[in-house]
Amino acid sequence: MRKVTETPSRMVEKDGTIHFGTFRTPFRDVNILDVPLYSSSFGIPAFWKKFRLKEWQHYGIITPTHYFGMVVFDAKFMGVSFFYAYDRMENKRFEHGAQAPGGASLVAAQMYDGICEFKQKGYLLRFENQLKDGFHKIIIDIAEKKNRPAVQGEINVLEDLSKIEPLVQVSPVTPLRPFYTHKVAAPAEGEIMLGSKTVALNHGQDVALIDEQKTYYPYVSFWKWSTAAGYNEYGELLAFNLCQNMIGDDEDHNENCMWVDGKIYCLKAARFKFEEDNVLHPWEVRTNDGYMDLLFTPSGERAEKISIGLIGSDFHQPFGLYNGRFKDNNNRIYPITDFFGLAEHHVTRY
Repeated sequence: MRKVTETPSRMVEKDGTIHFGTFRTPFRDVNILDVPLYSSSFGIPAFWKKFRLKEWQHYGIITPTHYFGMVVFDAKFMGVSFFYAYDRMENKRFEHGAQAPGGASLVAAQMYDGICEFKQKGYLLRFENQLKDGFHKIIIDIAEKKNRPAVQGEINVLEDLSKIEPLVQVSPVTPLRPFYTHKVAAPAEGEIMLGSKTVALNHGQDVALIDEQKTYYPYVSFWKWSTAAGYNEYGELLAFNLCQNMIGDDEDHNENCMWVDGKIYCLKAARFKFEEDNVLHPWEVRTNDGYMDLLFTPSGERAEKISIGLIGSDFHQPFGLYNGRFKDNNNRIYPITDFFGLAEHHVTRY
């Protein structure tokens, strides 16, 4: 399994050195704008470095009856946000979305104590990161639109760093182009109102999957992603995050991991087998080290295709159930039985 090291005070040193690796806690200073980007001898205007940076904060909340997905995404040329609710009992989904020209999305410089927000008339999605106090607060206030109900909610996601080991990864897209991500599975509590219906979130039952990312993507990029969480028969919270993307050396530089009651196990490269022209057919997901072996059976998907001049995105995010097993480094086998989760296949040009 990959080595986890102590986190430096900043991601990029004053001389341009980038700290690559897997780290124990989130960076207090995710100073990604300080990277040389192309070469230390070639000056890059600050506005261009900022424009090329893509960053988001995403939460997926899993309950026995519902899944809620939400994001604040800053692509620089455009700000995007969405909230969607999937009723697992009735197999129904609805979505609210918002977008606006660059600058509309506020994404925190880092998750330790920053704020993410997308706000416009009739739409508010706000993430208040308070890791120093062991939680993130989500505030939702979205007006009713056509056949989609209003949504209000306040949720605390309990990322207590004294109990939970997050994935904090800095990988080289190139030696001067870092890929930063912070992911974790944590208990969630609070409530979400879907019109007149209230969904209560309870510690020990409901789980939030956090996905923070800041990356200088190449113009053409891709990734395949897999994540899920649930409690097993012993009351242990199990969750995983697996990804295959444009990182060249993904055996040692990846975001693949499994959590068992907050303890992280870092894995080697992940490989995905599925039908790209029909993502609703079953997926096979495995890691090269043999620790993870999964079958994903989708029940639906969120999809979006954009093509505007030089900008393009082909996005598929099926959701459904995972079955399989995880083996830890003591050879204990953890069955994964009907865990709800997501997969994703995304190709971008931006």
